Amino acid sequence: MKKVSTINLNLLTEKLYLEGVTNSLYENISNYGVGDIEASVLMEGLMSEEKNKDMVRDLVNDLKLAPKLIFTFGSGITAFYGPIKELLSGGGLNITEENIILLTLTSLCLLTGQPDVKKLVGRVKEEGLYPTLKGVNNFISETKDLLNSVIKNTLGVSHSLLDILGFTFLLVPTMDTLSKLISDYSLSIGNVNTLFTGLLLSVATYSVKAVINKIKGRFN
Repeated sequence: MKKVSTINLNLLTEKLYLEGVTNSLYENISNYGVGDIEASVLMEGLMSEEKNKDMVRDLVNDLKLAPKLIFTFGSGITAFYGPIKELLSGGGLNITEENIILLTLTSLCLLTGQPDVKKLVGRVKEEGLYPTLKGVNNFISETKDLLNSVIKNTLGVSHSLLDILGFTFLLVPTMDTLSKLISDYSLSIGNVNTLFTGLLLSVATYSVKAVINKIKGRFN
């Protein structure tokens, strides 16, 4: 009987794990918001979003930023908040909720070319968080690529980050999946990029037509 090396076995195990994650991700996207949602879960989500919007509003008022940032990025910040908090905690950083909001908003503004971004970067530097901003930027950028991989596999086209932030049915299940992976692999902001290589390939080659067609219908 041929012996299987530990390396090959580990690679096979990781491949099967990622395929399982990918299947679950597509299923969750296709079914997001379908059926009954527990009132407690819905209320918790709404309260979290309102709390985050309040912190964004305080930041916008403090730095005299464009008020539209509250509405443009409020939901996106709520979606990214959990994974980014886990990544920063995994790196041993003791960071406040307000600073997680600051880093996330600054990164989103940098990646989408918002005119007020210099004021936000200045505040990040004042808080001593500038080295951390690069990691947050990389995570959001990699997440955008992952989301676009799902979209391209479904529709055959890509979308901007601003467009993607509006697709709640796509964004929320993906953030939930990433949070689980970050926890499973004990990842931090410094090594999270290792997560995306295999996941991007697995997502791009997913081929269950019934699920893909169901997701496609949600973009209409």
